[in-house]
Amino acid sequence: MFLQVLTTGINIAASIPNPTPEQPPGTEGFTTILNWIAWAVIILGVAGFLCSAGFLAFASFTGREINGFKGLIISLIVCILAISAGTIINVFV
Repeated sequence: MFLQVLTTGINIAASIPNPTPEQPPGTEGFTTILNWIAWAVIILGVAGFLCSAGFLAFASFTGREINGFKGLIISLIVCILAISAGTIINVFV
């Protein structure tokens, strides 16, 4: 009885189609805007990293290194999330 139910379940699961996602017509402009936003986020992340590195070098003379270090960590996290956003979205789509 159990094997028959299991076999039926496997046969039903095997017959479920696996559609490939495709872009709806007319959304080319939307994907272009998303690509521009992604580039802007990456550029801002790199700029933030460079500014934080400069602040860290300057702050080492005044004893406020922790603020520069926080900026470096935040900008690294932003860059990592911006680069991996496409991979994260592909997992769910």
